[in-house]
Amino acid sequence: MSASRRVASVVGLGLLALGLLAGTAARAQERLIMGVFPGVGQGEAEASEILDRYLPLAEYLTAKTGTKVLISPVKIPGRAMQEMVEGRSIYKLFFGPPVFASEAIQKAGYLNVVVEQDRFRAVFVVKVENKVQNFRDFLATTRIAMPTQKLLLAVLANETLAQENVSLKQDARQYITSTDAITLALDSGIADVAVFRDRIAEKLLKDKPARYRIVGKTVDAPGFALIAHKSVPETMRAKLRQAALALNKDGSALAVEVRAGLKTSPFVAGKDDEFQALERMMMRWAH
Repeated sequence: MSASRRVASVVGLGLLALGLLAGTAARAQERLIMGVFPGVGQGEAEASEILDRYLPLAEYLTAKTGTKVLISPVKIPGRAMQEMVEGRSIYKLFFGPPVFASEAIQKAGYLNVVVEQDRFRAVFVVKVENKVQNFRDFLATTRIAMPTQKLLLAVLANETLAQENVSLKQDARQYITSTDAITLALDSGIADVAVFRDRIAEKLLKDKPARYRIVGKTVDAPGFALIAHKSVPETMRAKLRQAALALNKDGSALAVEVRAGLKTSPFVAGKDDEFQALERMMMRWAH
């Protein structure tokens, strides 16, 4: 993407902010600001990199709906969510990971527009020589290495263990910060079982089929989602939904660029109840 396009978006956003501060409500209604968050930790992506990835999406939605969509990268998601809950946010649209979307739907008056078709799911992996075959073989002392407690995959893993009536001792859950470290814990015998996202596990088993095997899957959760504040009229939400669904099979150069930047699976119409279920899981386990 050219630097001029990025600058144009930033300038446009700045002009809109000035218009909002000046109370030009009519001008604000002509545009929608879309917050975007790629789901990485603070400091792992520069605002310019986020613009490079998501500006084509804004341009595509603009072309399809006839309403100008502007991008505003989110670097500190906690602060952005607080502003959304308090009604101080400039975001009328938001595109980001399911944990963020579920909280915005539950607490800040947002509604689901579309969600990616592929769902988030993790699997439980052991070394081939391990005698564990399924959840019934898990003991209270079975040591399970999984991502950090607040992350989605850990939430899904803990929810699954509860549903499977697996009761673990307090120190049996080993929360580890990286996939490489989780793999090392399994390989070294520090952990008996490891939790990986299904895509990562598939690659692991493909590369080393004689070393690892899967003994169970977690419950799933929705993927990345486009959401809109309830103040956005239903007619506009319908246009946005239609545009996002059209993106799936659109062969235009812009559509190809959008899909490459998003790095998601095709979109389907979203349902608020699946995000409400995820929010309940987050409340139970992400602490």
